[in-house]
Amino acid sequence: MTRIILSRIFGDIAFPGTLDPKWALLSANSFIAAMLAIYLAFRLGLQRPYWAMLTVYLTAQPLAGAVRSRAVYRLLGTLLGACAAVALVPILVDQPTLMTVAITGWAAFCLYVSLQDRTPRSYAFMLAGYTATTVAFSSVAAPHLVFDVALARVEEIALGICCATVVHTLLFPSDVTGALTKAIDAAVRDAFAWTADVLLDHTPTQGNSARWRLAADITHFEVLSTHLSYDTAATKPELWAIRALQDKLALVLPMLTAIEDRLAALGERRTPELDQLLSQLGEWARDPIESRLSATELLRRCAEFDAALPAAQDEWDRLLASSMIAKSAALIEALAATHELSAIIHGSQVTSNPTTASRPKVRRAKRTLHRDQGLAALSVVALFAAVLGCGAVWIATAWPEGGIAAQIATIAAALYSSLDDPAPTLMSYTIWTVASLPIAAIYLFLIFPAIDGFPMLAAALAPPFLIIGYLQANPRHILKALALGLGLIGALDLQNRFSADFASFANTNAASLIGLIAAFLAVRTFRSVTAKHAARRLIRHGWVDLAILAGARRPMNRERWVGVMLDRLGLVIPRLALSDVEAEAGRSLAALQMGLDLLDLKSSVVSVNGQRSTTLGDLPAKLSHAFRWFASGDSELRPTEAQALLAAIDVELRQHCKSDAAIQRTRLPALVALRRVLFPNAPAPTFDEVAQ
Repeated sequence: MTRIILSRIFGDIAFPGTLDPKWALLSANSFIAAMLAIYLAFRLGLQRPYWAMLTVYLTAQPLAGAVRSRAVYRLLGTLLGACAAVALVPILVDQPTLMTVAITGWAAFCLYVSLQDRTPRSYAFMLAGYTATTVAFSSVAAPHLVFDVALARVEEIALGICCATVVHTLLFPSDVTGALTKAIDAAVRDAFAWTADVLLDHTPTQGNSARWRLAADITHFEVLSTHLSYDTAATKPELWAIRALQDKLALVLPMLTAIEDRLAALGERRTPELDQLLSQLGEWARDPIESRLSATELLRRCAEFDAALPAAQDEWDRLLASSMIAKSAALIEALAATHELSAIIHGSQVTSNPTTASRPKVRRAKRTLHRDQGLAALSVVALFAAVLGCGAVWIATAWPEGGIAAQIATIAAALYSSLDDPAPTLMSYTIWTVASLPIAAIYLFLIFPAIDGFPMLAAALAPPFLIIGYLQANPRHILKALALGLGLIGALDLQNRFSADFASFANTNAASLIGLIAAFLAVRTFRSVTAKHAARRLIRHGWVDLAILAGARRPMNRERWVGVMLDRLGLVIPRLALSDVEAEAGRSLAALQMGLDLLDLKSSVVSVNGQRSTTLGDLPAKLSHAFRWFASGDSELRPTEAQALLAAIDVELRQHCKSDAAIQRTRLPALVALRRVLFPNAPAPTFDEVAQ
């Protein structure tokens, strides 16, 4: 009966037919750590022991390395926020309005900084923001005790962090290394399989939505790798190898899409020799270890085939074939390096001829991820509105619990600010917080009066918190689990000496709910955007960066460009899960492809055999204008501008068909690629001038 009721509340997947051992282990570990923290807090006589218990559940993660890194970031953020409160409160205590604005400004600044770093490190900045408000607003009635309050919060949170870290590290830990290597293996395996399918079948297989996962996977590797230094595994993979592998895998999706496009453009006009070469490449991709040809030999054959393409062949078909061979060679080179790097990550020795791409020279700065300063600024505005609104009511009415409302508003407005539309999540959080209050009331006024001693307390708390911990381990139910757990812990307000005051219980929790509602209203007013709107913002950012790239005098860093653009693609896909994924995601992928081609063009202008080569005429300016037009929201150029841009590309194609071999190798494939992406349905260009 209990199982049926819980299934009705939480959904069928929360309680599957068999107990998930990993979720159960996380729940048990969290409860053990929470009881250890609350027991030690009682023995040490800390002011608010429940903060230690609350910290345990906020720190809990499925992977031990993630728990340890989150613990470090939480401790650093807590210390920084406590120091900020100690510095600001004594100076501004006589001016409550100014102090509220200053503390809110600090929280807003920390939130903005945290939103610029989408890795787990951002947690430290977020904690620094709302810890300052917690300490400062709790000290208004007794500002001379602000240091004591700050010290107490740091002690309680540090105790919870230590207990969570020790328990999750010692009791059957799940290491990050294993999860990361499994994810990398799956991505590498899929990349090789997709490449083999395309090259062996000689036909495009566009529409395979499973490929879009690769973009998100690469960013997922970046996030997981931030936990490696805190991991419990005995041996950890080389971080430089993981980053190098990310760079190589990032090329697979745009290169594979370009090859499919050339296959579609050539159709039945491909020569048997070209099909044979593609089959050889596909056989290698299907099984690099058992292949009779090495990657080095295949790259040599690609170069020889490209150099031997018959001049008598139709010029446009020859350029399409040459572009496809260039993209195929780049793809094989990237996959070969990926294969070697994967072996290095697993601790194996590379016995084949290693490519230069897999050597440790790739040690570099960490991957740059997409940042949206506009949405970050709106999140700051929403936080300001929520906290200052609560603060104004608090100051105007002298409501004793008004500071609690301001504290909760700060936490709520910051906690889910990375979502496209945090408002529904905040409303759900509020509802489940309300659901925790009757449970807390039953414990406070019925169960706790009958309890004597800590063992009975732990036994009484076990049923709800083991269920909450199990739900928290399920990604589908982590929100409601946190709302229930944190709401219940806060409402119970466990102390060394039991005291149950209904008026205090009602006022404190009413203030918490008002803070949640204030955050919801502020977020709904200033920060809510739909997933589709967020996807279009991401695509627009890509076009703007392309326009900047086209107009730049010097080429940008290739790894940085690919990292940002592929990260955006990975962000676009889940936001379009219920809409036209292929069309919208295709635009984002097109921007990534054209960026790579523009980088090749820019590099060819700056350096050919160490000499500055001929310029690209007015093509970069026309491309920059076109990309800004796309960024404005239009999917097609005006007919006159489209004709002018197409003509500019064709002029460059005709001109460079007569250039020396070095320029042809770098520019022609890039020009062909730009033409195919921008004008896939345009008729083949004429090369009469070349024939003359």
